[in-house]
Amino acid sequence: MSLSYSLEHAERWAAFSGDYNPIHFDVGEAKRLGMDGLCVHGMRALLDVKSALSAAVEKHASSLEGLVFSSRLREPVMCEIPYELPVKEVVRREQMQVSGNLVNFQTQKTSISSKITGANSLTLSPAAQVNTLEGEELAVLYTQFLTHVGHVAPLWIFLDAILFRQLVNAPATLETVHSIIPEHKANSLRDVFSLVQVVQTHHDTHFSPRLLRQNESGQRFDAIDYAILPTLVMGNKHAGLVLVAGIQAWRVNEPLMSVTVTLKTGSLAG
Repeated sequence: MSLSYSLEHAERWAAFSGDYNPIHFDVGEAKRLGMDGLCVHGMRALLDVKSALSAAVEKHASSLEGLVFSSRLREPVMCEIPYELPVKEVVRREQMQVSGNLVNFQTQKTSISSKITGANSLTLSPAAQVNTLEGEELAVLYTQFLTHVGHVAPLWIFLDAILFRQLVNAPATLETVHSIIPEHKANSLRDVFSLVQVVQTHHDTHFSPRLLRQNESGQRFDAIDYAILPTLVMGNKHAGLVLVAGIQAWRVNEPLMSVTVTLKTGSLAG
């Protein structure tokens, strides 16, 4: 599979997710931070990676209790550069793994390495505060997802994008960070994106195989509950922080998904 991204891909993902990090839109800022040009959001590029891996996993879904998607974002995915996405499937001793690397065609360096493996059923952590996305709201978000992203995908990919969107925009994600950067007027990760360079380094999603199916046209969405987990903070504001943020979702005692995102910031001193 061959892929290429443009400024339009970044603009559409930002409109959906709220991630307006200037490294995706401002050439001068991108070059100041050591890049050769604009890069597309890692989460946008991951949509294509997830879709390619999902297509190879579907035939195994009936025999699996759970699935884990894990990805390492090694280098920025640059705009106007061709990429390749070869997919490899391995089944050994009833263990299934599908892997795929997004490779820069010009340099042959891997920008994103990802895999989906079979796993045990998802078990969720105790939740201190529960939030709900009603079915009508999910239907609106799905329409926005198709409009802004233009990406018909299995339900787990849509839900993964929605939960990332909640992580970026919810004040709860930054609660454990405020004591380290009290001088910054940041209420959410979305605000941090506008203050300093933030790059995603890892993305891990544990989900139910039932979410491999695609949403059929006109199909009604059921409400889901979700909870944002305390963000783990490492490093210091002078050198930059590593944030490990988590969110999980379920429906009427049925675990659906758990997402863990690792982000690395530039210096927040000053």
